[in-house]
Amino acid sequence: MREEAVSRAPAPSMRKQKAALWLAFLVIISVSLLAFFSMQQLMAAGQRIERAQNVMIDTNRFLADIKEVESSSRGYFVTGDQRFLKLRSAAIADLRMTGERLRSSGAGSDLQRSLGLMTALAERRLAYSERVISQRGSSQEAVDSIRLGSNLMDQLRQQSQAIIEAQTNTYRAEQLGLKRQSWIASIAFAGGIIACLALIAWLFSIRGREVHARRALEGEFRSLNLELEDRVQERTEQVKKAGVLLNSVVENLPDMVLLKELDGEGFRYILVNAAGERLLGRSRDEIIGKTERDLFPAEEAENVVKSNRAVLEAGKPRVFTERKMTTPAGVRIVETRMVPIANGQGTPALLLAIIRDVTDSRAREGQLRQLQRMDAIGRLTGGVAHDFNNLLAIIHGNSELLRDRMEDGTESAEMVEEVIGASGRGAELVRRLLAYARMQHLESEAVDLNARLPNIISLLHRVLGENVTVRSRPADGLWLANVDSTQVDDAIVNLAINARDAMPDGGTLTIESSNIHLDEDYAASHVEVRPGQYVMLAVSDTGTGMPPEVIERAFEPFFTTKEEGQGTGLGLSQVFGWVKQSGGHIKIYSELGHGTTIKLYLPRAESEFEAKPVAADPGTPVGNETILVVEDNPNVRKTVIRQLHDLGYKTVEADSGAKALELTRSGLKFDLLLTDVIMPGGMTGYQLADELRADRTDLKVLFTSGYTELAASNGSSARSDPLLSKPYRKQDLGRAVRTALDASEPSDATRPS
Repeated sequence: MREEAVSRAPAPSMRKQKAALWLAFLVIISVSLLAFFSMQQLMAAGQRIERAQNVMIDTNRFLADIKEVESSSRGYFVTGDQRFLKLRSAAIADLRMTGERLRSSGAGSDLQRSLGLMTALAERRLAYSERVISQRGSSQEAVDSIRLGSNLMDQLRQQSQAIIEAQTNTYRAEQLGLKRQSWIASIAFAGGIIACLALIAWLFSIRGREVHARRALEGEFRSLNLELEDRVQERTEQVKKAGVLLNSVVENLPDMVLLKELDGEGFRYILVNAAGERLLGRSRDEIIGKTERDLFPAEEAENVVKSNRAVLEAGKPRVFTERKMTTPAGVRIVETRMVPIANGQGTPALLLAIIRDVTDSRAREGQLRQLQRMDAIGRLTGGVAHDFNNLLAIIHGNSELLRDRMEDGTESAEMVEEVIGASGRGAELVRRLLAYARMQHLESEAVDLNARLPNIISLLHRVLGENVTVRSRPADGLWLANVDSTQVDDAIVNLAINARDAMPDGGTLTIESSNIHLDEDYAASHVEVRPGQYVMLAVSDTGTGMPPEVIERAFEPFFTTKEEGQGTGLGLSQVFGWVKQSGGHIKIYSELGHGTTIKLYLPRAESEFEAKPVAADPGTPVGNETILVVEDNPNVRKTVIRQLHDLGYKTVEADSGAKALELTRSGLKFDLLLTDVIMPGGMTGYQLADELRADRTDLKVLFTSGYTELAASNGSSARSDPLLSKPYRKQDLGRAVRTALDASEPSDATRPS
């Protein structure tokens, strides 16, 4: 019974709710009808008010137009000016338009009679105005017409004033009615709204108990829902963050990332990152939805599709190396890693491709291999040249001594002179090899290349012949270059001779200079280049040009494309070695049939240019001082001692640095230390000089070496002691010894620290 009572309890409440809803509906309908009726009344009253306003305005305008006609008529009567007639015609036209609007205003019969009377008076006034104009020559008649017109004008004013007052009364009456109707409508609206609100409040009171029960239940559901929402939101945020992070990682990867799906005979691209846009040279909209056949040449596209299918069929990741990809920027070398992605059934449906552009890295690897190869050749060349210099020193020195003991004109003297000449040519060959190996002795200084060009060009005119035109384009404000000035001349001559040989039928040789800044980007693609400021010297020809395989080997020693006996193949090698040893960069630009340009990038000097005076040849000086000769090669040591004796000097010899130290500590007195740089036994000539100067700070030293790279490096770049490169003539030895003996005390930079 209790359960039944509970089940029947809501029934009366529902019936009451339905009745209340119907009552509220009827109230709303009634209020709406009342509102509609009130709005109709308000609109009609508004139209009547607007009509009364228009009649008052047009009546005033009608009276103003009559006045304008009267004033223009009198103006013409007084002055006779035709412009007043034009004004009068315009005023009459406005008057008739205003009268037409008044007649069509839809006013009542009383107003229409008043308007008809005012219009008739206006027409009579216009007639008198016409009479005044026509009577301009007759003064008395015109005065009578003006007086009669003035009387009519007074009547018009009275009539228009009566109309305006009547319309004003109408306007006020209608306005009062409008306000009254507005109050009635407002009260009706308010009553309807109050009734509806009362019914709604009653409904809410009926449903209070149900709402209370529902709220309790909703509270439980809400707490459960909030807990679920928190969990979902937390998980959603985690997924969103992971997605954003993954997208950011993929978008900022330096490698191209592609996601493809199988589409008929090809694969359709559905995702690509920014690196892919850059590599393919297309926007994302131009890639998404396309296949390989839309983006690559036919043969290349077929190879890619075949690889894609192979990876999907195998179901395993695979790496493809050294593949070519055609892009708007040219053919690139890429490394591709393909990963199949399975669908819900475990079948591979998507293909992820990670593509790395290795073109630049392969080029840098090639440059590095070439540099390592050239460096290895240089080290081998330098080692051979060092030993060969010692042999040449013995041959050349003894040949000079032997020649001094022979009579001129004899066959033996001629044979010895040929030996001396051959050793000299051998020494020049070794010098070129050392230049390539970056082991020649350089005296770098601040050099103005533009200042040297005129003398070099005049020399080239004689060397190159008449069928080669030499032009120069020196840059304004050229920086100073930090190089050995004598090597600049040799380098330009070597390049010019090569250019001449490339122009057998003649042509143009152009020498240019400019200031260049090699930035980080350029250095990144040229492993041997340091970013910075350089002075560029370019030598260009209009010859046959060089193919890529020749450019690749152009700097190798003894490599030449000339016929046998036409060149040594050391010209470019010598220039290459000098530029690299000077801290610069050299680059060849060439096309077959279009000529060649070789650019030398020489380091910019930090100091100002100071011209060095050229000393006159003093001959071969002699002396009688005592010289300590330290040389590990017995044959070279014997030859040097003979040459020094011929020059008048006394000598003491030692075959190592240790032996020289032993002699000096035993009390040996000497004026000059003449020592080789490289010696066995763990002590170099530099170290020997430092040991001796620890006890004798005024010691004078002359170094000799066939491995002259050590004279400019090996941690001894701060030395100012002179160095004599092997092989050398007796005259060179005599001058170097005399210069070292006559020099002032060594500077602090040359003393041991």
